[in-house]
Amino acid sequence: MTSTDATSRARFDVRQFASTARGNLRPELHLEGYEGAQLSADAVHLLRYLGRLESATMEQLRNLLVTATHKDARVTAFLVTWAFEKFWIADAIDQILVANGSTGAQVGDEGAPRADRSESAERRGPIRRAILAMGQGVPLTGVHMTAGLIDEWVMATAYERLDAVAGHPTLSATLDTIRDIKSRHELFFAEEARRRLAESSKTVKQATSQLAHAAWPIGAVDRSDADRTFFEQTVFGGADGLQRATTIGNRVAELPGLTPQTGDAVARKLRS
Repeated sequence: MTSTDATSRARFDVRQFASTARGNLRPELHLEGYEGAQLSADAVHLLRYLGRLESATMEQLRNLLVTATHKDARVTAFLVTWAFEKFWIADAIDQILVANGSTGAQVGDEGAPRADRSESAERRGPIRRAILAMGQGVPLTGVHMTAGLIDEWVMATAYERLDAVAGHPTLSATLDTIRDIKSRHELFFAEEARRRLAESSKTVKQATSQLAHAAWPIGAVDRSDADRTFFEQTVFGGADGLQRATTIGNRVAELPGLTPQTGDAVARKLRS
């Protein structure tokens, strides 16, 4: 597609997105469907992990908005509604967990996080992030958009895997709703990431550097090593999981300016 073709396409309508945001999903959960037909232990475990990730949105938002990204009004407007929708996705997951005899995703001690020195940059607090971001400038917003897009791909894959592991019609209906909500998030991140990567070699350079060591999904660096290992083995383990990771890696490599080496690095981290 030429640059003329790309610019002629209608941009993601942030105003329309905000005005049609999905809020409380509780009336649509049909929790009675779990009575006498509860989710398996593995399905509950995976659902809890995804719930923890969805509910960590405010931490992600804080990390983004201490950088130059907060100066982009369009991106910031999107992120406010994005955070709102993810809050209600996390709330829906909590209701399902309770209906299956578990506790909410944020309840209880997770255990020790993984000791991986290559991920130290992702453990920076907001003050260090703000100071370091001063030298990265506007291109960092493109990196955030690229990471957001990859995260949507990883989470979509995880929800598909959860659906297969659970094999539960009530949960499947809810997951369809969640995937529909998140599909709009992916559209925005895809549009912004591709445009910014295509327009800026600095964005490509920064993205290449940061993606090589990023933990996936976003927020995984703060989760326990045991839960991360379970997630990696359940979603990306075995021959089928390798194919899922490779597919995501290939999609990364197809982004403007990125390379097969960067895609391979992302795929490896999904299985580490």
